[in-house]
Amino acid sequence: MTRSVLVTIPYFPPDPKAGGAEMFVVAMVEGLVKEHGWDVSVVTSTSGGQPEVSAGPAGATVYRLPQQFTLSNSPVSLSWRRELRQLIEQVNPDVVNINTPVPGLGDIASHATGGRPTVVYYHFGSMRKGNLVLDPVIWAYETLVLPLTLRPARQIVCGSSYVRDGILKRFRGKTAIVPPGVDTVRFHPAPRRVTEPRVLYVGSLNASDQHKRFPDLLEACAILRAELPGLSLSAVGGGDGLPAYRELASRLGVADMVQFHGRLDGDRLAQAYRDAAVFALPSLRETFGMVVTEAMASGLPVVAVNGGGVPDVVDDGRDGILVPARDPRAMAAALRDVLTDPARGDAMGKAGREKVSVRLAWEHQVAALSEIFADAAGRPAAS
Repeated sequence: MTRSVLVTIPYFPPDPKAGGAEMFVVAMVEGLVKEHGWDVSVVTSTSGGQPEVSAGPAGATVYRLPQQFTLSNSPVSLSWRRELRQLIEQVNPDVVNINTPVPGLGDIASHATGGRPTVVYYHFGSMRKGNLVLDPVIWAYETLVLPLTLRPARQIVCGSSYVRDGILKRFRGKTAIVPPGVDTVRFHPAPRRVTEPRVLYVGSLNASDQHKRFPDLLEACAILRAELPGLSLSAVGGGDGLPAYRELASRLGVADMVQFHGRLDGDRLAQAYRDAAVFALPSLRETFGMVVTEAMASGLPVVAVNGGGVPDVVDDGRDGILVPARDPRAMAAALRDVLTDPARGDAMGKAGREKVSVRLAWEHQVAALSEIFADAAGRPAAS
């Protein structure tokens, strides 16, 4: 008998707001269908006024429920509880997989399952960003609402020990770590290593994502400019902070060496990695860092902040260099070490590629998730 899972995610491609968590779900859905024989339905939101049903990855069915408004970046509709109950009854899945912590859809779905077992994948750490207006609201959500979503779950899954031992600490006993995988076929090393001093950043350029600390990387490049005249920085990612970052690059005197490519995906993103000599991530608290694994799969040495879930991925001195947070000079020094010592950079790139090929290929991660879903579906409903 075919096993079935209903997956909820607030946004889903081709929605332009889809990001790393959504691409994780795409890869998971494809693997569950193709490699493990699951019947998969995806429930997400749409800004259109009418419900939509379409074929998704690997033939999965995608249901898009109209949103009425957004709170910050969270889509919301007052009719979702009723619509989700009806849809779950119609699909009748063996297990419901809720992808969170973006408030709204997943929280509502967790109380609309009709007693069916749920597995939550928690994709981030705390959503608090140091904003005096939004952080109290986020604190209230994480303290009062989120536990109501996590408590009924048969299993909670996250990508790193940073998340399990941090925001999920009180649920640690039923939390498993399954890191995101990486497509080691699409993301592969260039035929010859790039020798020009080309730095790559991939991530959000939204003004609200201050924890990404992109200005620190711009400052690091300004420090290095005199020593590495051919230095260039490729910034991949979209967001409303782009005008301010262009202005900052101009003030720092590096505007001519910074290229803002906007958001890239698929083969264009993979090529951006292959066109670089080193990958840099100044972010304070990546919960895992899918972009780090993509860089490693592409044979790039990694320079990243020693924080969040990144140390779970990067072995300092072996496949990358970890630096203190909020320290452009330390980041500049690490980039200098890699860019001026091609043999060291090449060795780090090869070590990273070998690691992710063995430990983080998608087939291993999807197999682990399939086993967790099957285990949850095979147990009696919680009281």
